[in-house]
Amino acid sequence: MTTWLTEKEYRQSGAIAVGMTINVAFLEEIKSDFDFRSTLNKVYQQVNKRPDAPPPEIVRWLNELRDQLETYFALEEFYGYFEQDEVTNIRVSKMVAKKTQEHETLFLQLSEVVDVAEQIVYHECSSDLTIEEVRRLFDRFCEALADHEQDEMELIMQMFNEDVGVGD
Repeated sequence: MTTWLTEKEYRQSGAIAVGMTINVAFLEEIKSDFDFRSTLNKVYQQVNKRPDAPPPEIVRWLNELRDQLETYFALEEFYGYFEQDEVTNIRVSKMVAKKTQEHETLFLQLSEVVDVAEQIVYHECSSDLTIEEVRRLFDRFCEALADHEQDEMELIMQMFNEDVGVGD
């Protein structure tokens, strides 16, 4: 369904600056086939469920996760989203722009977790920083990532329903 806008509405909508949409097939494939999800689950189990986990191992796991997160987001941005000249669904375009901006925020949030863990391992911090703080920060990152992923899945379903349609 196309929404017709006046020129003024189009300029005020922000769509001209955004102009992005989703490549549903590629984004769905990236989310289902890329190994990021299993790495995230493994790291979550190691960091949060093993109280005896040595801090250097936690740093190694978090660095591995950060590397995979960077690749995961790059794949989404280069193959799952794309720019278009004409925007027919301004709301989706704005949401796509918001989701791609969140990639940087989430990456920086995980980088903060890694930095705190490294400060503990290399004794570059005050004594009040502990692995429990790393776990707390990591949990906060995981929650933000889960919200982000849920929003992206909802966009995928919305775009799929608009492209294919739903039966009445």
